[in-house]
Amino acid sequence: MEHSLLLALAVSDTPGWLTCTKDAASTVQSVATIVALLIGAWWVLRRRRTYPRANFRHIVSHVPLDDDVYLVRLTVAIENVGDVLLRLEKTLIGIQQVMPLPEYLRTALQARGGREALEQPEIEWPFIDSRRRDRSGTEIESGESAAFDFELLAPRRVRFVIVYSYFRNVAKPADQGWNTSTLYELQNTRT
Repeated sequence: MEHSLLLALAVSDTPGWLTCTKDAASTVQSVATIVALLIGAWWVLRRRRTYPRANFRHIVSHVPLDDDVYLVRLTVAIENVGDVLLRLEKTLIGIQQVMPLPEYLRTALQARGGREALEQPEIEWPFIDSRRRDRSGTEIESGESAAFDFELLAPRRVRFVIVYSYFRNVAKPADQGWNTSTLYELQNTRT
């Protein structure tokens, strides 16, 4: 009996070095868990962008209103593909005449052999109609979409137009924003 009592005491009595090692390992595990959580939080925040990102798409259609004027209907579809809320403010929508070629552009192209116009990234086509709107307070959540409709007028003599849209990015300085343009043919619907 005395031998089993001594054996029980020996088993329950853990050496000091083992207790210290066990406590140190537990502390290291706790510190490693905290570091892993901090790294995970940093990774998520690093991935979250400061500025919104969006895709813009034009949906254009037209109908003749009378013998002289087309109604051009533009829907601007916006998809917030970023991680932050997209806020809209100033909006400019317009249509620019391409064909028939405006007379001042025809003259400029002929006089200079077209070189100056071709050296620019874009030709400055004249606006034949435009609309400005203040969309302050309009927000699109991350992963969501919205569509905005506009109606513009174009003379029936015009065959090709550039449909243009600009939405100011509130998160950026000055007037930086998103602009999109679409070349569109106004087909003669007369019979």
